[in-house]
Amino acid sequence: MNYIELTVSIDPMSEDNADILAAMLAPLGYDSFSTEEDCLKAYCPQNMFDAYSLTDCLAEFPIDGVKFDWWQHEVETQDWNAQWESEHATEPIAFGEHTIVIHPHMSFGSGHHETTSQLLGEIGRQQLDGRTVLDMGTGTGVLAIAAALKGATHVRAIEIDDWVADNARDNVLANDLAGRIVVECGDAALLADGMMYDLVLANINRNVLLADMEAYVSHMNSQATLLMSGFYEADVPAIRQCAEALGLTYIAHQSMNDWVVIRFQKN
Repeated sequence: MNYIELTVSIDPMSEDNADILAAMLAPLGYDSFSTEEDCLKAYCPQNMFDAYSLTDCLAEFPIDGVKFDWWQHEVETQDWNAQWESEHATEPIAFGEHTIVIHPHMSFGSGHHETTSQLLGEIGRQQLDGRTVLDMGTGTGVLAIAAALKGATHVRAIEIDDWVADNARDNVLANDLAGRIVVECGDAALLADGMMYDLVLANINRNVLLADMEAYVSHMNSQATLLMSGFYEADVPAIRQCAEALGLTYIAHQSMNDWVVIRFQKN
């Protein structure tokens, strides 16, 4: 499957502007991002590229005065992945007494983004021995791997993009966790099988979290924990309202550079 490489020049360019734009592009099918000196590069499957939706997205950017220009071209999966990897070598991630090896392959979740690093900290504080874990939007699989290293006996990792899911499977093997983590390609519809979990992780984006939260909650055991990230401080009220309407109890949230991790519990 070939991809579209979208290059968006951002004026003025800043890390915050690039992060906001990436979060806005994700619901349009863009699953990999790379920030350069004056632009954001985003990648989506060729059949998901829609110039009209992209134009509307840029017009809705929430900060006044930011200007964009964009262009795109088709790239072969192996070619752009090899180039990206050569520019984004990832150091092993220290996780408690363990070291996690991650090869991103253009997937989200190298362990260094604010959302991923905060969730890794939360997982490190969980008691997971003998527990079951669901990781929605697993990306590289780094959170699923951390949960397994913390003692979870079964971790189910779900990823909507088949290329990214393959990358997560490779990382599971690289960390010698085959048999402890199952990676599946799909979305929340896969939860219809009725399996229940003690911890649910969801690092996606605000819109997907709001749309799929009911599915997460219906597959949480009593006293289970839901950890969500991929959104901003301004999104907390909407996320909290949705979760509490579904019967969850708000426990706490934290932020790093405006990226939030929020924790709820099912009574």
